[in-house]
Amino acid sequence: MDKYDVVVIGSGPGGYIAAIRAAQLGFKTAIVEKEKKLGGICLNWGCIPTKSLLRASEVYRLIKKSEEFGITVKDVKFDIKSIIKYSRNVVDKLSSGVEYLIAYQQHSLNILLSILCQILRPSLLCQTLLIF
Repeated sequence: MDKYDVVVIGSGPGGYIAAIRAAQLGFKTAIVEKEKKLGGICLNWGCIPTKSLLRASEVYRLIKKSEEFGITVKDVKFDIKSIIKYSRNVVDKLSSGVEYLIAYQQHSLNILLSILCQILRPSLLCQTLLIF
C-alpha cells in the first residue's frame, strides 16, 4: 500500500482545493472519496442539482407568465425526465471540471475512491479504485 504525506477525506469544494494545494507544495497527496464522481455532496447531489432544478422551474414559471411581457407562448409543457437529465448534465460537466483540475496537476496527487469505506463504515461493500 502506498504511503502519503497528506490524505484528504472528501472531494468537495474544501477537499479538492486542499489536496491540490498540498500536492503543489510537494506533499504526496491522496483524496479519499466514497462517491464515483468528484465534487462532494454539494456538487453531485445537493446544491448544484437543486439549483438546476429550481432554474428549470423558474424558466417554466416565466414562460407561463410571458403574456405579462407581451409574449404569447402556447401549449407550454414540462418533461420531468428531461429536466432531471439537464440537471445531471450540469453535474457531470462540473464534476469533470474538478477531475480536470486534479488531472492537470503535475504533482503527486491520487484519487482513492472508497478506500476508507471499509474502515469508516464496515457495513458498506466498498472497492478501491485509483484514478490519475
